[in-house]
Amino acid sequence: MKTIMKTVGAFLLLGVLTAVPALAGVVFEVETTDHHASPPRVETHQMSAEGRQLKMGIDSGGRGSKSEVIFHGDRREVVIVDHDEKSYFVIDEKTVKELAAQINSAMSQMEEALKNVPESQRAMVQEMMKKRMPQAAARPVIEVRKTGERADQAGYPCVKYEVLHDGRVASELWVTAWDNVKGSEDVAEVFKDMAGFFHDMMEAFTSGPMGGFISEIGDNAFEHMSQIDGFPVVTRQLDDGQLESETTLRSAERRALAPGDFEPPAGYKRKEMARPGR
Repeated sequence: MKTIMKTVGAFLLLGVLTAVPALAGVVFEVETTDHHASPPRVETHQMSAEGRQLKMGIDSGGRGSKSEVIFHGDRREVVIVDHDEKSYFVIDEKTVKELAAQINSAMSQMEEALKNVPESQRAMVQEMMKKRMPQAAARPVIEVRKTGERADQAGYPCVKYEVLHDGRVASELWVTAWDNVKGSEDVAEVFKDMAGFFHDMMEAFTSGPMGGFISEIGDNAFEHMSQIDGFPVVTRQLDDGQLESETTLRSAERRALAPGDFEPPAGYKRKEMARPGR
């Protein structure tokens, strides 16, 4: 009887294991070409994704610095890792709300203080305040438009999307179906989660201490994941119709990833976000 029960148990366990597919991460290699540089500068980065976690390198602009963005969809937070300084800081929904409230408060106090400044001195005081409290930058009206244009890009059949800022084409995305890119279907949701997180953050504020940083990492193909149907294998940033930079998917492969791959390395120091007026 014991032998029979062990055999039945073994078959049940085998059935459970084969019914649940083994989960593995996906590693994408992307290449970015800066066409403003002479000669054009090329940088290669990796993006790793698994479940609700995503890690991607940040373009250093040729400075040789090494930084990464880690997104934890389950925690609704972004971790910015600076490998040069061996440090990191965390942006979560609580931090975003606190910073937005502090920025609004600081701006209100500045406007109130200016009321009591003589007209002849107001311009000088405003300039002094700007140095301590960065001014709000106008956010363009953004539209994502699917065109009828189709072509093979980076070895994938694609359809072209355009991203318009205030009615002008700021970038073009060549998008292929999810199942054309190895493993991308498994991690499609985390890209969309991250896009949603950054959209909410941009809605909270677009300037202040984090404004430049948010604009830098928010202005990429993955910001628009919820508005495109597929994976952007080629992204071209335009400046008045001229090609500014181009990012291309070079490879994608399934790979076993450890939980620690989505955390700052051991020994790195956590830093606090800069606060308005400090």
